[in-house]
Amino acid sequence: MENDDRMVCNRFMEAANNCYYRNVPTSTDFLDIYKQNLFNTVIRELPPVQYRFEGGYELAERKVIMFLPQDSEISDLPFLTLKVTPRNLHFTEKLNHRDYLGSIMGLGIKRDKVGDILLYDNCAYIFCMKSIAEYLTDNLLKIRNTYVTVTEISNEEFIYEPSYEVIKGSVASLRLDAVIALGFNGSRSHITSYIIDGKVSVNGRIITSNAYNLKAGDIISVRGLGKIRYMDTVSETKKGRIMITINTVSYTHLTLPTTSRV
Repeated sequence: MENDDRMVCNRFMEAANNCYYRNVPTSTDFLDIYKQNLFNTVIRELPPVQYRFEGGYELAERKVIMFLPQDSEISDLPFLTLKVTPRNLHFTEKLNHRDYLGSIMGLGIKRDKVGDILLYDNCAYIFCMKSIAEYLTDNLLKIRNTYVTVTEISNEEFIYEPSYEVIKGSVASLRLDAVIALGFNGSRSHITSYIIDGKVSVNGRIITSNAYNLKAGDIISVRGLGKIRYMDTVSETKKGRIMITINTVSYTHLTLPTTSRV
C-alpha cells in the first residue's frame, strides 16, 4: 500500500475509533470512488460501529462515510446542499462543471470539502460540508463572468431522479479502450489519445494503459466526453466477441423544495 493510501486508511480508522470510544457520530470528508474503495481494505479492522455512505442522492459519485454508534440512527447529515443561481438570466454564460469547481477552489476551499456538483436549468446544486457552507454562501459571488446568488436548500427535500441510456454491443475484450470506444461510439485509435493524455479515470483513479481490464460496475470518466458504467458481460458470440452492457446517466429531473434558506 502506498503512503498516500495508508494515510487515507488511517483517517478512516481515526473517525471510526472516535465514534466508538466517544459514542458520537463521526464522518469523513467527501471521498472520490478510489478512496471509497480503499475503505474496503480496513472494514475488518473497524471497532463495532455502523457505517454508511452518503452523497446527497442515490447515484452520487463523491460520498462521505458516516460512522454511527451501535443501535443509533442518522439524525443529521454532515453536509448541506447549496443552490447557485444566476442573478440575471439575460447575462448568463453557459457554465460547466469545471467553471463552478474552479470558482470554489479559487476561494481556497479544499476539494474534499465539496461533493458532487449537479447542473440543471441554468443552476448548479453543490453538496458541501457544513463547515464551509456559510463561507461559500457569503463569498461565492461570481462564476467566470456571471454573478450568482447562493442559497441553502433542504437535503431531505432534494430529490434526484436520473434517467439511464443502456448501450449494448460487442467488444473484442474488456480492455479499457475497447469499452470506451463502444460507450462513446468512437474508434479505439481515437480513444487511445484520451487514455495516454491522462484524461481517463476508472473509479476515480487515472488510468494511462489501453490494456487495463475492467470489472463489472466500474465507472469510467473521460474528460470532454462524459461518464459511463460498465455493467456486466451478457454473453459471448460464436466468433469470440464479448457482448456487454454499458449505462450512461443523464441528469434530467430534479424535484426541489418550494422554499430555500439564504
